[in-house]
Amino acid sequence: MKKLRLENTLSKAALLSLLVFCSCSKSIVNTRQVNDFSGLQSRTIKRQNLLASNNLKIKFKTFVEIDGKENKLSGKIYALSDTCLFLNVMSSSLGIEIGQLRMNKDSVFMINKIDKTYFSGSYADFKSKFDTNFDQFYSFITASYFKRDSIFFNSSNAGYIADLQRFIVNDNCSNFQTKSFLTTIFDRYGNIWRIEYKSFDGNLFRANYSNFVLDYGFPSELVISTKVKGAKYEFTVYFENVSVIKESAFPEMKKSLGKYKRVTF
Repeated sequence: MKKLRLENTLSKAALLSLLVFCSCSKSIVNTRQVNDFSGLQSRTIKRQNLLASNNLKIKFKTFVEIDGKENKLSGKIYALSDTCLFLNVMSSSLGIEIGQLRMNKDSVFMINKIDKTYFSGSYADFKSKFDTNFDQFYSFITASYFKRDSIFFNSSNAGYIADLQRFIVNDNCSNFQTKSFLTTIFDRYGNIWRIEYKSFDGNLFRANYSNFVLDYGFPSELVISTKVKGAKYEFTVYFENVSVIKESAFPEMKKSLGKYKRVTF
């Protein structure tokens, strides 16, 4: 019975983890402060170009509480430039992979190995749960500005709070004919400190980043907070390292799904 409770809890954790986590040279901590919108724009474009021109592998770990004890989950996130994301989640308690997720520009494929279920569809299929798209999810994972093709900051869409030394950029988003608001907060070095996505129906997704000490301008800590249909979740993801890989090293999804049941959202 305890094992069943463990598997059920890990099943929920897997689903939550899957839905929620310029020079082209290697960059680490940026110590030069940004003083104006022009500097922030230049810094943002430089990092976007860095991400777009490299295929990255990001190792991470997180923890879930089961029966009053912390259980470790770990995994890898593969970013094929800025066009595709692949994520796998491992359970240290069970010693197995418990989930996979592949996100392309227009499609999502997700496998829950605990429940033996999978989902294959488009971002519009998530609308009843949470209205999102690839660009927003990619920005959450990579701590990057979501408008990769139109980066322009001025007083009409951005502000600066001198006391906090924070730049605040506000954008309106439209996914599947639904309006939402996206707020991106940058620190004084041009790193993204927070991304907050709010929809008209009260749903919220917030990502807070800290300790920008990893390669390629990545933070070492990501705190994810969500409120979806009144249910609230919060957990911390620890990024351990970031490395460049060849496109040939990008993993494939599990192909044998004969015993898996297709689910919808």
